[in-house]
Amino acid sequence: MHRDGECVGVTDGSYEFDPALANVQRRIREENEDVLRSKKPYVTIGFFAQMTVTEKDSVSMSWVKHQLQGAYLAQYRANHDRVAGDLPRVRLLIANAGSQIAAWEPVVDELLARTAAPDHLVAVAGMGTSTDNARKAMNRLSERGILMLGSTVTSDDLRTIPNLLRMAPTNSGQAKAVASYIKPKAHKALLVQDDSKSDLYPATLARSFTDHFPDQDHELVGQTELYDSSLPSVDNTFLQMMPNICNSKPEVVFFAGRGKHLASFVTQLTGRRCQEHPIIVLTGDDVSTAVFGDGVVRRALESGVEVVFTTLAHPEAWSREPKAFEKDATFIFVEKICSYCFPSAFPDDALEDAAAIMAYDSVLTGVFAIRYSTGKTGDVVSAKDVLQTKNRLHTTMSVPGASGRLSFDKDGTAVDKAVPIMKLRADGTAEFLSLSTA
Repeated sequence: MHRDGECVGVTDGSYEFDPALANVQRRIREENEDVLRSKKPYVTIGFFAQMTVTEKDSVSMSWVKHQLQGAYLAQYRANHDRVAGDLPRVRLLIANAGSQIAAWEPVVDELLARTAAPDHLVAVAGMGTSTDNARKAMNRLSERGILMLGSTVTSDDLRTIPNLLRMAPTNSGQAKAVASYIKPKAHKALLVQDDSKSDLYPATLARSFTDHFPDQDHELVGQTELYDSSLPSVDNTFLQMMPNICNSKPEVVFFAGRGKHLASFVTQLTGRRCQEHPIIVLTGDDVSTAVFGDGVVRRALESGVEVVFTTLAHPEAWSREPKAFEKDATFIFVEKICSYCFPSAFPDDALEDAAAIMAYDSVLTGVFAIRYSTGKTGDVVSAKDVLQTKNRLHTTMSVPGASGRLSFDKDGTAVDKAVPIMKLRADGTAEFLSLSTA
């Protein structure tokens, strides 16, 4: 279906939403066809996100592509490797809700229609970002009794939505992790926050840092510097913040906003008058969507500005902190002699934005829930059967995810998640610093 110039809707991979997705969509289509040819019992998982991206989105097309790559790898492994059994097999439908997830309603309705035969849709993974439209979509799916498997949604407010399991550490978990990391190094922090009402991510991130940083030895200084990303002239308002930031003399500026605006903020901070006063910019995982121009990070470092952030997963953590991960859970992203593993299947792509890893974990968790529902029979199961099983995915029945063990509490939040702490190098790449726990 067409909506505002975009083609939105649900496909088995046959319809190409964007040329950048051609390779991974072809692989998903071929795997879906193989499932049907096998004549074995199967069910379907939908993968829901924005597959068409405009300048209004906080994510990039490469992020979308990596999400689909991770989802495909989980589907392929489920069908060709024994993952909690081997039946039923798993089809994957790609659900494009369009830019800003604006077409969520007709796309959700189409997914709900697929719960009947022949599709037998039992779960929806992905879910995009923590925006108001994504919340509406999740509420509708929850009301209709569909298990949702959020790959990268982090807002604490989403824990109130029933039937949602989230792979990623929450904003409060990330803020706690990065606050714990920075406290031995800094005692004064200032908050910069996006005040947009349509995005849940900045407000919950700001609230979480405010809860975890101050104590008898650490304080928030100055007034919170607010901006509204839904209004024009964001660059100008960042520039206007600089005198107050210099006057407050924080050792840390906590940036509660999207990555697409972080680069602009860092650029303005680089030109501040108080360059003799070094500043560490702390922020959350949305750095993965930031686009820094040539030399921006190098000039920032030269001016005494360092960017430290949390991420949802990072391949360097596997080698630097091997005890926190299981090799059987990460091999699909690192084995170079494995023909279907990430290095062979997608040799021109990288894992640093965490999108492929988290999407893989979301679909893999769906596979565990599905196959635990069937027991040893491998029969086709219903969405309600899978909902019953989701409550078992904790402690000794937790899921061995590539981002770490996935043990979900009663609200569907992954607990005790490993949180990589990173910093930006001069060339804009990320350097692993440590592993904390959400």
